[in-house]
Amino acid sequence: MDQVIWIEVLARQRETVTRQRVSGPLVTIGRAYDNDIVLDDPHVAPHHLRLLRGPDGNWSADDLGTLNGMFVNGARRASALLDGQTALQIGQTGIRLRTPACAVPPELPLLRAKPGWPLALACLAALLGCMLLQVWINETGEPKLIAYLTPLLAGPVTVGMWAAVWSVLARIFTGRAQYGRHLFIASAGLLVYTVYEPFTQLGAFALSLPALTGYEFVAMWLILAAVCFAHLRAFGPARLALKAASVLLLAALSIAIQGLGMSDFRSRSNQPTTVLLNKLQPPALRLAPPQTQSDFLTAVTSLKAPLDQARTQELPEGGDDIGD
Repeated sequence: MDQVIWIEVLARQRETVTRQRVSGPLVTIGRAYDNDIVLDDPHVAPHHLRLLRGPDGNWSADDLGTLNGMFVNGARRASALLDGQTALQIGQTGIRLRTPACAVPPELPLLRAKPGWPLALACLAALLGCMLLQVWINETGEPKLIAYLTPLLAGPVTVGMWAAVWSVLARIFTGRAQYGRHLFIASAGLLVYTVYEPFTQLGAFALSLPALTGYEFVAMWLILAAVCFAHLRAFGPARLALKAASVLLLAALSIAIQGLGMSDFRSRSNQPTTVLLNKLQPPALRLAPPQTQSDFLTAVTSLKAPLDQARTQELPEGGDDIGD
């Protein structure tokens, strides 16, 4: 009785696409319909491979003189011995032979994914609460209903659409949408940024470090990169290093482009490079020591000389007079 073997057809990432049971000492592989294994690959010859079992029971593969040949571990070979683990590459298709003696890995525990809806809804509720609190804190005049309705409508719609896009991509590439999980990731990222912004304003005022608010866009891009990585991580654990490197590279490019744009805008509009605070907090929140009167007067006096020198300079030719 002929030994039964299985021929596995592999994808580019070495995942098993199909597995076919065959018997007999000879197996032919190619695109022609008279083969034992028929492949739908335009880079495979009509009769590409011949698998032959020797008298000792070992299998070998022979290339039948094809244009694209047979590759083993990246090297082109006319023939190769098969040990049940070696994968052959013909065209864009991988081929692997399995015998009944091939060991299989142990059974993996079944991990059921927890629904992301409870966390997503809780995070979304916290996000809306923070948005409404910011509107209430910044309210200086008569309260207006539209000011409170805007975050209630814009926040969930923005987060929902963002999560929907990632869910569609997840459905395409992994077969599972996981909308609740992507909604949680999106709402959590926006919640972090919503909390980060007022604390940055408070820290800049309390520590006399207005540069914290001037480079707020850096934190924005880094948070966005972390959110995108979390979405990609939800697709699966494969290639995490590549995913992280990709989002960090895009974040670095975005930070550099926006930083150069801001610097160019300030130079063209003659704005000071030192960032000024646009919101003042109660004096009781100050942590930095106040400037003494003598230090303030010394700093003001140091400005007199350059101002007097600038006043005596003539305007460039073609410039307008101050009185015009």
